[in-house]
Amino acid sequence: MKKIHIVLLILTIAAIAAMSFFIKDLTTHETFATAKEKGKFVVVKVSLDKTKPVEYDALKDPNLTVFYAVDKDGRQSKVVYTEAKPTDIERSEGLDLNGYMRDGYFECTKMQVKCPSKYKDEQQSAEKTTGATKTEYKY
Repeated sequence: MKKIHIVLLILTIAAIAAMSFFIKDLTTHETFATAKEKGKFVVVKVSLDKTKPVEYDALKDPNLTVFYAVDKDGRQSKVVYTEAKPTDIERSEGLDLNGYMRDGYFECTKMQVKCPSKYKDEQQSAEKTTGATKTEYKY
C-alpha cells in the first residue's frame, strides 16, 4: 500500500469514530407520550404551564427546579430539572427539554429556553407612535 492509501484509511476510521460520538445528539423532537414509549433520551418541545407555579428554593436545594409543561399534543407533565431555575423561564415562548420520561414525570438534564424577542415590544410601540408597519424586503 502506498502512504496516501494508509493516510486516507486512517482519516476514514477517525471520521467514523468522530461521527459515533455525535450520533446521540441527532435526536428528533418527541412528545411526552412518545418519550414514555421509547424510554430513552429524547428532546421534547413544550411550553410552560403558567397556571401552576415554578417550584425553586435556592436555599433548600439550588439544583432542583420543578414545574409543569404542556407538549404540542396538549399533554401536561411534571418536569424535574436538575439545575438552577433558568432566568425568565416564566416569560419564555417555549422550552426544549432534553432528558428521560420517568414514572409520572419528565427528568430534564438540559434545557433551552426560547425567549421572546427583545425587540418585539419596541417594534409594537414604534408602530403605534409612527403609524409605520413592518418593512418587507424583496430580493
